[in-house]
Amino acid sequence: MKSTISIEVYGVKAALKEVNKINPKLRREFTKRYKDIVKPVIQQAKESFPDEPPLSRMGKPFKHLGSWNGGLVAKGVTAKINTRSARKRNIEKGAVYESIATFLIQQKTGWGSLYDMAGKKNSNSIMARNLETKGFGSASRAMWPAYESHKSEIDIAVLALCDDVMNEVNRNLVVDDGN
Repeated sequence: MKSTISIEVYGVKAALKEVNKINPKLRREFTKRYKDIVKPVIQQAKESFPDEPPLSRMGKPFKHLGSWNGGLVAKGVTAKINTRSARKRNIEKGAVYESIATFLIQQKTGWGSLYDMAGKKNSNSIMARNLETKGFGSASRAMWPAYESHKSEIDIAVLALCDDVMNEVNRNLVVDDGN
């Protein structure tokens, strides 16, 4: 039986934006700290992407993706802190932020995303079946397993980082007693 724990911290995006207004250097330090925290996940995910094209067709240029480049695909695994506000069209619908995730690890390349997630929506797709037949497994082949293997230490460290961000914002709050 698998157990799942969900951690939700509210106000981190707003707090990070506030820290950036007060002290941009400190905000960059938080980003650097986050990237150091997730470095083992990034490294493992990068190693999970094959150097050679996993399927023969991936080695040939394809529309805007080009051809498979293992080094480029591995380089596409990045960590990011997202504090982006919602676009105007989404604000009109009541959204405050564009996405829910504040701390994320992403695969920026098309081939990397396809390799990692092929079969997530339709496990019977030709590409997903071919990847499974070649021994690459089912959807979420690189990114999620990399996170799962480091989950406990990452969660603890990111919560500590969130706590530090919130403490920094609270230190800078000014109380006006009305006098």
